[in-house]
Amino acid sequence: MLHSKPPFPDALYSAAQVRDLDARLIAAGTPGFELMQRAAHAAWRAIRRRWPEGRQLTVMAGRGNNAGDGYLIAALARRAGWRVNVLAVGDSDGLAGDARSAYEEAVAAHVDIQPWQQQALAGIVVDALLGTGLTGDVRAPYAAAIEAINEGGLPVVAVDLPSGLCADTGRTLGVAVRADLTVTFIGLKVGLFTGDAPELVGELVFDDLQADAEIIRQTPVSVKRLDTFNLPTLAPRSRVAHKGMFGRVLVVGGDRGFGGAALLATESTLRTGAGMVTLATRPEHISAALTRFPEVMSAGISSANQLLALIEPASVLVVGPGLGQHSWGKSLLSAAANAPLPQ
Repeated sequence: MLHSKPPFPDALYSAAQVRDLDARLIAAGTPGFELMQRAAHAAWRAIRRRWPEGRQLTVMAGRGNNAGDGYLIAALARRAGWRVNVLAVGDSDGLAGDARSAYEEAVAAHVDIQPWQQQALAGIVVDALLGTGLTGDVRAPYAAAIEAINEGGLPVVAVDLPSGLCADTGRTLGVAVRADLTVTFIGLKVGLFTGDAPELVGELVFDDLQADAEIIRQTPVSVKRLDTFNLPTLAPRSRVAHKGMFGRVLVVGGDRGFGGAALLATESTLRTGAGMVTLATRPEHISAALTRFPEVMSAGISSANQLLALIEPASVLVVGPGLGQHSWGKSLLSAAANAPLPQ
């Protein structure tokens, strides 16, 4: 399916950058509890879209703002007529600030809130245990709670990022939730795309929580994603263009046992738009080369002297894929290195 716009922003942030962005949005006039409510609504919409037949929710809640999101999601589900219970991992009396307000809203919505005591989980499980502030390995009782989520065999949605996943590196911090759906907010975290993230994040949904675009633009960015939407495109070629107008590339490589590397490099030169491509490789690899890409001029080379004639008309050399470390490869490398051409 063709998409008219990218699914995510290009910018990826560290955990500290997202916390700073959150603080600056609050300082600019958006209350923290308002942002938390927007996050809960975004997660609730994603849950209903992903599991339209769902009617039961179990929220595993920690003690920070991530837990606050979970309590508000529980309240929304309860008001929608779902069976909902919150299992509080750790003492809910330690909740403060916006997280405490979220807890009180869940209580007002008559959500069943119990301390987690290894109870069986049911319905769709909401991971609202640990947020972006986690730096060291997950400790008790959260490690056991994460294991229970992973072993439950139930649909799992992670709030902001799977608990136990490092927001900066994507590394598993001892143990991490394996989510089917992750709903993340305000800014995309680097760790949602790196390291172990592909195995843990599941489907990723992003919501900027209506954050002020100017504040976002002023926030430093750690890295940017490469995507078909932001990669530069090659200029269209003339309708009367021919291969002689787009350079000559000579690929040198493929010693015995390493022919595949040279073939892959040669195919890459064709895909990137080279006009005329020559492959200089061991004679025994020529049959495979002609079968794979008959448009390439494939030459069996036994010595550096034979390579010199191929170097002369080339405009660019690709030297090294599968070249090996024996005398054949060393002699070809020496001949190529002395050529006054881009390499």
